[in-house]
Amino acid sequence: MKRLNYLFILISVFVVTISASGQKSIKAFKTEVAPVIDGEIDSIYSTLSDSAINFIQMEPAKGEAASEKTVAYVVYTSKTLYVAVKCYQDPEGIVAKIQTRDNLSKDDDVVALFLDTYNDKRTGFGFIVNPLGAQLDMSIGDDGRSIDINWDTEWESAVKNYDWGWFAEFAIPFSSIKYYRKINTWGFNIGRIIRYNTETVYWSGVLNQDFRMSQGGLLTGLQLPKKGWGLSLFPYGTARYENSDFTGVHGKILGDVGGDIKIQPNSNITANLTINPDFATVEADAERINLSRYELNYPEKRLFFLEGNEMYKTRIRTFYSRRIGDIVYGGKFTGKAGAYNMNILGVRSLKIDEQDFQELPAFYTAARVKRDLLKSSTIGITFVDKTSDTAYTRSISADYVLNLGKTWKLTGQYVGSAPGEWSTHSAWFVRFAKENNVYHYHIRYSDIGEHFQENVNQTGYVFDDDRRELDSDIEYKWWIQNKTFKFVDFSSNFSAFWSHKGELRSWNVFGLLNLYFQNRFNFEVFYNKEFKLFEEKYYNHKYGVEVGYNTDEWSMAKLNYWGGRNFDRDFHLFKGSAQTKITEKLAVEYSFNRIWYDPDTTNSSTFINVLSVYYNFTKDLWIKAFAQNNLAINRIYFYGMFGWRFKPPFGAVYLIYTRDEMTILTEEGYQKGNILYLKFTYPIVVF
Repeated sequence: MKRLNYLFILISVFVVTISASGQKSIKAFKTEVAPVIDGEIDSIYSTLSDSAINFIQMEPAKGEAASEKTVAYVVYTSKTLYVAVKCYQDPEGIVAKIQTRDNLSKDDDVVALFLDTYNDKRTGFGFIVNPLGAQLDMSIGDDGRSIDINWDTEWESAVKNYDWGWFAEFAIPFSSIKYYRKINTWGFNIGRIIRYNTETVYWSGVLNQDFRMSQGGLLTGLQLPKKGWGLSLFPYGTARYENSDFTGVHGKILGDVGGDIKIQPNSNITANLTINPDFATVEADAERINLSRYELNYPEKRLFFLEGNEMYKTRIRTFYSRRIGDIVYGGKFTGKAGAYNMNILGVRSLKIDEQDFQELPAFYTAARVKRDLLKSSTIGITFVDKTSDTAYTRSISADYVLNLGKTWKLTGQYVGSAPGEWSTHSAWFVRFAKENNVYHYHIRYSDIGEHFQENVNQTGYVFDDDRRELDSDIEYKWWIQNKTFKFVDFSSNFSAFWSHKGELRSWNVFGLLNLYFQNRFNFEVFYNKEFKLFEEKYYNHKYGVEVGYNTDEWSMAKLNYWGGRNFDRDFHLFKGSAQTKITEKLAVEYSFNRIWYDPDTTNSSTFINVLSVYYNFTKDLWIKAFAQNNLAINRIYFYGMFGWRFKPPFGAVYLIYTRDEMTILTEEGYQKGNILYLKFTYPIVVF
């Protein structure tokens, strides 16, 4: 009890209450005539008496005025919020290369709109466009600590270049986002990347990090519409011609239908139902070289799981939706009520009966509730269960995120699982950090039970267990901005962990230094030394250098060399990548990995090439070709896609062709497969 009292005293000392009296605010004006979203500057904006001006740098010169002028206006109708942004700068300095949806970053000039629709200073939605009209939308949690760019919703935007710069406008339907109807003030911010001089600026600042909802401004004057019951349908149909040695299907045409149902009883609650959903992704994953012995983690791309999926991204991840394969049906409930965020889902999986893997059908349940605490902190509880006819696994987790002022954070989590002895099937951690956009320091202690992984990895993602671990990070970025250097990055990490019997299982030391020059070249060096105890003791080390050009933008090139020792064998790895726009609509990306092992008893030495070609007729009509080869298994893989989002983002047609050829260690020795795949989805708003 004394320790708990001492902990709460420490927390109360560090908690800094941020006064709202200094927040910027802008008034939204209601209009009966909606602006036309076409990139033209509507005359309605010239009549407004309020606008967002005087943007402030987050970097490189933190707290100073932006070098270029930005002016933003906000109006709304009974159905839609409209935001227009004038971005002043020399048109010759505009950088815009990316045309793929959900692929924007700080590589291009962009304008970003952030809406805290609950005004809770923790959660929100982000909408970003670049001067080519490419879009990115995201959901934001934990005051910017959790970002999910796979979240999608319906909205419009348009851009146009002028002799004074460029203009962007947004149209966000109220039906596309959740909000409290009785709250007429939202958290609000606008950010801008000015690429030619590496500036990140915000209207309401000074922000300590990107996406900090608690440090934004306010949008006032809203009279939000009352939402009645809403019902939307998302049916799909697929047809597939398959002739493949890998699946054993030869010369057959297969079809499928199904869909999702979205029910919205009010403005802040959504229920989703799915029947025979199509979980076939329309994107191909590039092959990756894994120098560790741990499982690789892949992002979720399937529509049913995306809404609210960011809530489950705790450090000890007890729900990893990619553990669930094809399902028969499922339901989900998401929303916020008062101070409580909720995400509850249940799905029934199909039986998996493959050559090397079998699994009985099971029912998966995941439930997460988070409560707002203090100014921008949260506490949460997660329950996850997998039950089949013969077995079950389940876990319960409690976690907290305490934002102790603008830069200090205290986070932690405790997880227990069943079946099995509680002490050996549980885990916890506590982490103390100080971080902003310039530096990051943290120290963390974790304790993971001896048999924790065998339970939790039925539904979650944990790459190891039986560890008592201490780790720390130091990162710093110096914006030098002299005649030679633009900035210098340094990062260092140390970790060590022991088994619960006190045996040292691992230690790791890592350091990296990156020099970015004013001529756009960069030079990076790193060194890593580690000890690993598996079936025997391993002393690994690797070192590397990188030379790159223009790596702060999308059009870039870089070459890496890694060398060292990895699990009792020497290795040399050359990596290279480049991407460029050949014309305004045609883009090309190429990367390679060439790795040698000595000795190579497993024939793992290989040469992997990946080539991607994109042609964008518009931002919603494109062709993509993707090809890769792996010499270790004589694999050649080709993937081509024609995509048309006629009702973005959900109404779309995809036509996909794949060809896979590979030499394998079986009696056949060689296999190939061809698949032609057509997918059609069409969203229907019933009421």
